[in-house]
Amino acid sequence: MSKSLLILTPNPAHPSHHGRWPAVLDAYRAAFAGFEVHAQPWSEPLTEAYDLVLPLVAWGYHNAPDEFRRALAAIKAKGFKMLNPPEIVSWNVDKRYLRDLADAGIRIIPTLFTERLTIADITAARADFGQQAVVLKPIVSAGAKHTMIFDGDTLPLPGEDAKSGHSAPEGEAMIQPFMPAIQTEGEWSLIFFDGTFSHAVLKTPKPGDFRSQPDYDAHLRLETPPVAAVELAYEALEFVGQTLLYARVDMVRDAQGRFCLMELELIEPDLYLKYEDAAPARLSHAVEHALGTCGHHH
Repeated sequence: MSKSLLILTPNPAHPSHHGRWPAVLDAYRAAFAGFEVHAQPWSEPLTEAYDLVLPLVAWGYHNAPDEFRRALAAIKAKGFKMLNPPEIVSWNVDKRYLRDLADAGIRIIPTLFTERLTIADITAARADFGQQAVVLKPIVSAGAKHTMIFDGDTLPLPGEDAKSGHSAPEGEAMIQPFMPAIQTEGEWSLIFFDGTFSHAVLKTPKPGDFRSQPDYDAHLRLETPPVAAVELAYEALEFVGQTLLYARVDMVRDAQGRFCLMELELIEPDLYLKYEDAAPARLSHAVEHALGTCGHHH
């Protein structure tokens, strides 16, 4: 009998519940052709038994991080097998996980965390980083929402500068130096299934932009990553302390040419399946392996 997978999808009440995710879900359905695939919003309680729950399309969790964490806790409490595991997904919701990685000696983009953005914080960060241009991000975000490059002296108010799509984050935020390599070499995304490297995509923003997401017309291509990039990715994954079903490790070079971790995406990353022909089968195989190694289920 084929095993049942439940893929979590966006909360219908959130703005993320818009046009693009059904295509993403379809791509996963295609990859998981050997399984019985179900889908439901992450915001709804699970009423059926499934062999495996996957948060792969749980978009919009950043709109309600506490609600999302409660949903994860409920899944765990009911004894469902969820991968990536609820406690790791929960840790990954908030970008302060980067501080944990940095404390463990893993090279991240230098980051200053603050309860609320002030010019004083930005001035301190600039002195630390030795440069004027900084990137401001909320600590819970996705898809470059409320993320901006800032090199001025007066902070735009939240919601200001909306015409360019840039507005300063409200509440807890992070300040990072702007990394010029983003606009030249680009940002590397390394994809791992079952703890093993699968493929990498190099993302270069369109001229004049700094956002490397496809939503902003960035140029993406399959590339073989430098050894140093793969090493940094494995270091970050090792820190997690268990083999993850899937992971995307994003990085960029600093001014010295060293790779710095930007993000460790363990919730609903774009795994860039369409860039590498063998990737869907690798992901499916990783799921099979995960289900085969756990003898019991409901």
